[in-house]
Amino acid sequence: MSTATQPQMSDNSMGRRESPDWAKTNYGRDDRTFQADEANSDAVELKYRSVSNVASGKLAKSMGLFSIALGLTEVLMPARLGEAIGVSNRYRTFLPALGAREIAHGLGIMNSAKPTTAMWTRVGGDVIDLAYLGAAFMGKDTNKRRLAGATLAVLGVGVLDLICAQRLSSQQWSEHDGNPMAPTTVGQPSARRMANA
Repeated sequence: MSTATQPQMSDNSMGRRESPDWAKTNYGRDDRTFQADEANSDAVELKYRSVSNVASGKLAKSMGLFSIALGLTEVLMPARLGEAIGVSNRYRTFLPALGAREIAHGLGIMNSAKPTTAMWTRVGGDVIDLAYLGAAFMGKDTNKRRLAGATLAVLGVGVLDLICAQRLSSQQWSEHDGNPMAPTTVGQPSARRMANA
């Protein structure tokens, strides 16, 4: 049986049939029309997650986990934590309330794809923590050295919170940025276009 009369498929046609992107978006348009639309469409830029957005998101999630862990420690072991940071018994009674606030911050961060508001509330919480430690400094029966160490630790975490909150506020995210399985822009033509713009 001769195969000369069988229809032959071009390489371009076969490539199109095998490409899921083409199958979803082209629907019979020729290659030139599709390529022109692709070059002019903002959707191309939104197919991939921005690397800077991914980094900010991971930092926010890390701070959220830290907030939950710290909050649980304050709620469940206020006496032990109070002794570790050098506050007197009078000020240790406030630790469970501060811990509940920390847990709320952490849950807010973990439940949001872009937790900008939750991160800014953490920054506000850092200010409250610093005020709490400052008041403890003025009290009696406090370990000033341990309080100084705790204050430096809160300042360091506060700086990280502020940096993360500012990044989240200044970055524009697409819906795909909340999907941890979505590819990043590394090596993609859309990323190269954005870098060269």
